[in-house]
This record gives sequence, structure tokens and C-alpha cells, in this order.
Amino acid sequence: MLNAFVRGLLVGLLPLVGSVALVAGSAPDAAARLPVILRQPISQGVYAGDTVSLSVAANPPPSEPAAALSYQWLVGTNQTPIAPGAYNSTNTTLPQLVLTNMATGYSGLFRVAVTSGTNTVVSEPAQLSVVLGVASQLRLGTVSVSSNSGTEVARQFSFPVVFSVFGSDRGVGVTWTFDPSVVREVRFVPAADSPTNTTVRSTLQPGWFSFEYILTNDTAVGFSQNQQIGQLVLTTAADRDPAQTLAAAQLMPVESDRATNRVGPSFPLPSGSYRVLGTNLADRVMFPLNLLMTPQVIPSGSITLNRQTGYFEQEAQVVNLRPDALADVLLIVTGLTNDSRGVPVSLASSVGPVGTPPNPSVFVGPMDAFAVRRLTFEYYVSDGQPNSIGTPGYVTEFALDSTIQTPIGRRSLVPVTYKPVLSGGVLLEFPTLTNFSYYIRYSDSLNDFSAQDNTNSIIRTARPAILGNGRKVQWLDNGLPRTESTPTNRFYRVLEFR
Repeated sequence: MLNAFVRGLLVGLLPLVGSVALVAGSAPDAAARLPVILRQPISQGVYAGDTVSLSVAANPPPSEPAAALSYQWLVGTNQTPIAPGAYNSTNTTLPQLVLTNMATGYSGLFRVAVTSGTNTVVSEPAQLSVVLGVASQLRLGTVSVSSNSGTEVARQFSFPVVFSVFGSDRGVGVTWTFDPSVVREVRFVPAADSPTNTTVRSTLQPGWFSFEYILTNDTAVGFSQNQQIGQLVLTTAADRDPAQTLAAAQLMPVESDRATNRVGPSFPLPSGSYRVLGTNLADRVMFPLNLLMTPQVIPSGSITLNRQTGYFEQEAQVVNLRPDALADVLLIVTGLTNDSRGVPVSLASSVGPVGTPPNPSVFVGPMDAFAVRRLTFEYYVSDGQPNSIGTPGYVTEFALDSTIQTPIGRRSLVPVTYKPVLSGGVLLEFPTLTNFSYYIRYSDSLNDFSAQDNTNSIIRTARPAILGNGRKVQWLDNGLPRTESTPTNRFYRVLEFR
């Protein structure tokens, strides 16, 4: 804590020496007795309700290398010490200050005073800008894979980079790390229709890659929703399976953890979006960015007829790009058409239609970090012609968390078979155990099942419970009275209780 003497130094001496408070004596002697700030707190933007951390790194004075340091965080132009609990704070006397549930009124200048004995040095100010809103999103679209022929064969993975803005962002910057023993090169290629008022810069070093895409004047038209701003291109050797190579590349974004105190414009930057606050375009504030790294589907080989089953088959592999495990992965198949007889091409393993227009979907199930899962898509075509299938495309959705927290006694999620019903609806069939109860929960979004709240109104529960009899049972969702409407885009879980 700052004592009265130190506060007197801050008030009386700061106008003379800027951000450093010196004790009496010759300048060299005074400087030798001051703590040395190695890393300053950085300015940053946050959204109301978020948690933010500011940190400083300091060494003891050169004249006393073993001296103990104490810290006191300060706020405002008057550099008022922050009392414990003010600004929803913790650690006000430690190198890292944590502020929770940020409010717009918390915007302002924050400093930290580092003291050794009676000698204090004050950090440079960090500006916190708190605004209402949600984080903008950047996602990698469906990857395309190609091989380059030349003196040395290489493989390229090209990801569309799509930016969705929720606010007045004027730029976006992302840093990815990767395994340099797998990835030879990473490039960001701006979209051909990028506006002329755009500045794009990138940096590639062993193990990490950064790019920034910035609108360079405030009169230009801003970003549009779901705007593809370019392509992220990875180059690797072509000596192994593409899916295994993509998993081994371990392409990971550097999340917006401001505790690392990486200071722009030096790379690597924490991933974030840039917003201009005020009239000075150069005064950009970096806000957290949602980075969506969805699982990727890589087909292999051509679609061929299995004469035993009568299905046309397509082999494919699903790759989890994320460094964390996924509780559920749903794969949606697009681009299917009607055959020459006018009969819709169907996906044999589909669990039901999703979206508008409806597309068949399959559950891939849980996936570990950087895991690869092999799948076989089976298409039924009534006219027996492979060119009737169309051009299948694959879109994935995922849930990070376990589906739902349930009361003690839940044995497991029950394996379920889903069958679309021609008259409308979805038929669920699942095994039961005698004297166990089964609840069917449903929602219109797979992501809703990440909610860790058994009373979440978005995740609904069909009533009454089904009492198990030791055999398979069927349950039909065709709207009222079981559910409020006929399903068109619905996901289900069957839970088992004792």
C-alpha cells in the first residue's frame, strides 16, 4: 500500500519527472535505488460484463537486487490508490490486477506503483475502454486441399477467413501458432474485392504467424456481416495423409489473453478486433475476438457404388482443429439434389433434416483435441446414377461442453437411432433398462446443449418420463401434444435415470 510519504511523492514530483517518482539525491544514485519496470501494463478494450486483467513485470533496484517489491494499483488522472473490492477488483497490491463484471463507468487510466523500501516508480498509464456489445467473430471456412507439382511436391490447405462484425470495428488481427516441423509456410491472401482503403500486413516466424487487416480511414464503408476478407493458406509436405497432416499442424489461435501483455504493433499479437474510439484514427483499441475453429471434413477418393448395399459411398475424414476436446460434433451435408426421376437423394445414416432448406445431418460424436475420425457417407439414388447425387458439401457444428448437468443417478446418455417420418416428424428409438426412467430433451440448436443448467428454458424436456422395460422403445416427435411444433431443425438427447 502507498503510505503518505509515497503519495506525497506522486503528487509533488510527478509533474516534474513524468511517470517516475525519484527520491532526493543525485540522479544516478536515485535511479540505482528505483525498481525497474520490465513490462508495462497495456491499454485494451473490453465489453461490459467481461473480466479483464492488467499486469506489470518489475525487478528490484540495481543497487539492491535482493530487495522485496510491493505494488499498489492506481486509477484516474489523480492516480488514486484502488481499495480492495473497488471496480470489482482483486489483487490490488499484486503484480496482476483483476477486474470482474466490467461496467462502462470503469473506463479510464490505470497505473501501478512499484515500491522498494521508500523508493517508488509508477508505470505508464494503461487505458481501459469498456463498451456495451458482444465480441466480433472470425472463423475459418471449409478447407480446400491441393497439391503443387514441381521440383518438390507440396500440399496446400486453403481456409476462407470470414469476419462477422458486432460493432464499429475497423480492423482485425490474429496470431496463429503451429508446428514448424509440419508447416513450411503460412500466408494470408486478401480477398480480390478488398477495398482500396485496406492495409494488410503479416509476419511469419518459426512456429507462429500473424496478420492484420485494417480499414485505413474512418470515412470508408465498414465491414459487412459474414464478409470473407481473404484466405489463410498453409503449405506442408505431401508425404502423408492430408487429414493427419492437418491435425499434426496444430494450428492454434493466440487467444485474447491480455495478461500476456503483448504490446502492438509488435508481433505476435493476441487475436482481437480493432475499434476507433474518438476522432483519432491512429488511436485504435483492441477488443477480444471470438475465433471459431470448426472441425474440417476432407473427402478421399471418388463416390463409388457398393453393389452389396446399393448405396453410393464416399469416404471422408473429420479433423478437430481445436486444442480442446469436443463433446459433440454434428456434420451437415449440403448440395444434394433430386435424381432424374425427381426423387430426392438421401443420406442413409442421416439423423434428420437441419436448417432451411433442410439438409441431412449425422452425429460424429465426441472428438479429442486434434483427433481424426473416419466416416463413410452412404447415398441412396433411386435412378442408380452417380451424377444424380450433386456436389456434396460438408458443414460442421460442435459443442465444447458436456451436454447437460443432471441429478446424481444419471447413468449415461443413451444411444439413439433417428428416423425421419414421411408424414412429418422424427422417430427416436433407444434401448431401455427395467425400472429406469428416460427423459427426452430437445432444442433447435446443438450449441444449446452446452448450457450447464438443468432448468435452461432453451433446452426443453418432453413429458412425461418413459419407464424402461428392458426392451427398445420408440418415441415420435410430430408436434403437439409431445412438443410445441413439428420438428424442422431440432436436436435431441435421451437421458437415463435410476
